Amino acid sequence: MGISIGMSSCSYYDTPAATKSLPNPDPRNFSVDAMVSVNSKWILKVTYHDCTNYEGAKIMVFEKKPPIDVIDPHFCDSKDHISPIARFEPTDRGWKMAVQFCNYVPI
Repeated sequence: MGISIGMSSCSYYDTPAATKSLPNPDPRNFSVDAMVSVNSKWILKVTYHDCTNYEGAKIMVFEKKPPIDVIDPHFCDSKDHISPIARFEPTDRGWKMAVQFCNYVPI
């Protein structure tokens, strides 16, 4: 898209988890609350334990199943981990929107 105003950056290579300032989510400190494949894409609801907004919850869509050891919620170009292709508000409404996105957006 080319616009980066207000976009968050990849936190995979940020400071070590022990020195990370809140509320930036640590891509190694999370639990997966829900994971489902919809139309060859993966929807995950993840809780980042060191993040305070929305109680750390994030709903993300990935083109392929992400490894469960590192899940960075930020959009970035990394060869070490995959980036989500979309994020939605972490609510029931957001989950429904993620399912609709997967059903209607070809990849």
